[in-house]
Amino acid sequence: MRLLRLYIHNSGVFKNTLIDFTHNGEPQNLICLAGVNGSGKTTVMELIFNLINFINPDLSLQNISFDRLRANVLTWTEFAQLDILIKDKVLSLVLGDLNNIQIHSEYIGKQGFIIENEIKTMIKDFEDNFVKIPEDYDHSQIQGLNIYQETIGLQLVKSFSERKIDYKEGKITNDIQQNIPFIYFFNSHDREIQDIHYSSIPQQKLKYEIAHRYNPNKDDLTRTLVFYDYALSKKFNELKAWINKHVLVGKTIKEIDRINFQVVIETKDGEKHGLELLSSGEESLLIIATQLYLRASQNAIFLIDEVDQSLHPEFQEQVMRLLKQLQKDTDCQIIISSHSEIIWDQFKDKGFISLTELVI
Repeated sequence: MRLLRLYIHNSGVFKNTLIDFTHNGEPQNLICLAGVNGSGKTTVMELIFNLINFINPDLSLQNISFDRLRANVLTWTEFAQLDILIKDKVLSLVLGDLNNIQIHSEYIGKQGFIIENEIKTMIKDFEDNFVKIPEDYDHSQIQGLNIYQETIGLQLVKSFSERKIDYKEGKITNDIQQNIPFIYFFNSHDREIQDIHYSSIPQQKLKYEIAHRYNPNKDDLTRTLVFYDYALSKKFNELKAWINKHVLVGKTIKEIDRINFQVVIETKDGEKHGLELLSSGEESLLIIATQLYLRASQNAIFLIDEVDQSLHPEFQEQVMRLLKQLQKDTDCQIIISSHSEIIWDQFKDKGFISLTELVI
């Protein structure tokens, strides 16, 4: 599975924009979205993540990402179309007016569509009635609010499941079923390790989701490493050896302290400490590397917003070596965004998209 193109009409800084993820017609494996602050890098990432969710035949409000401080990107986007190559066919995921749909002449008879016309209004209704209630709401009215929300909530859930969706599959259903897609999104602000202490072996089940957003609590790195050491020791030892060789600088994962359920890091001087004493750059690098190593596959797409955040120039070069190696080993597609010229220089003439130029 590979992203081909994203068409955007009236969404933030994008008025009528085509973002092409191909080079000479061929989809790229490693792509960098570059641009100054405000050039729309996060908007593109959020649109890709939310549009791919349209593939989910059981898409519900529980699968939508909500933020009390920021409206979902679908609610303020007039039209978007994401084209995905699946084997030799194209699946187009469309938000908005059918008159804006883009047809690929080279894929006539091999282009299918999933068109969501009503989802934008339904997400906005849910945000207005549930997500955006002020924190200082008068608690003397909380019972009335709960009754109101329960009534409205049942109506919204029912109407969401009954919303109108247009399917024009172009004989692509079997290809989707045989090549199940998976997208994983790393936000720029959530790549941190929680200082959580476990009193028993933590369970870590890699539940399949078409679209997954990294969560520092649900995807807690300590839990992941401790669980793999106990339950999947061979995989853990492979992961540990790979991390010690390619990820950490001057430090190694020494072992799992099974009594205290903690990960032991050892420095080159022989000092030992837990994950919580890693720098923010080391945390970010270790989180990205671990999740990609465990989840990457040919049908996976990874989105990493502001990949250079908190990374020293030496670590920026290291993360690029890491991503190139992982992409080569697993044949996944990786899309990053960055402000850093050190990162930009790694792309030269292929896989580099300047959003600043597109929106000016």
